[in-house]
Amino acid sequence: MNKLSGLSIFLLASLTSYMSAQAASDADFGRLFSSAGERKKLDTLRQNQQLIVASPQKNTSPEPELNELPEPITLQGYVKRSDGATTLWVNNKPVQENSAQDHVEIGRLTKQHNPANNGSDSLNVRIPATGKSVRLKAGQQYASETGQIVELRLLEKKKQLNLQATGTVGD
Repeated sequence: MNKLSGLSIFLLASLTSYMSAQAASDADFGRLFSSAGERKKLDTLRQNQQLIVASPQKNTSPEPELNELPEPITLQGYVKRSDGATTLWVNNKPVQENSAQDHVEIGRLTKQHNPANNGSDSLNVRIPATGKSVRLKAGQQYASETGQIVELRLLEKKKQLNLQATGTVGD
């Protein structure tokens, strides 16, 4: 056996022992996702547990006057669970479908079809002060003063441009 093959066998053996030692230390690291048994246990717990629905508290404050308009209504996003429950983020607060918050009535999240034949989820929001109903998609804001629905990304871009124009950004 020559020196080169002996060296390669030594390096191969050293590398193999290093990799097995590294794998043993990585085994203590844990899992990134649940195992099949853990997932089944979580699903069983979820199915057997009573759904706790956050109901709006009865507010003792007087109803808003008819000419008092609510703050802009923003739908940041939503999460649909596999059991059918949906949590919406309206004005940076988690709410359930068919509830009321901040002087607006939150409806149900529904699929809205358009001529391009692709649908998108939208939320029906009713404003009792004006009697008006609007449909918002995730990432949209309704300003009750102007009656317009605006994309949040456009509002952020406009704000950045205004800050740059006044010289307060990037100095």
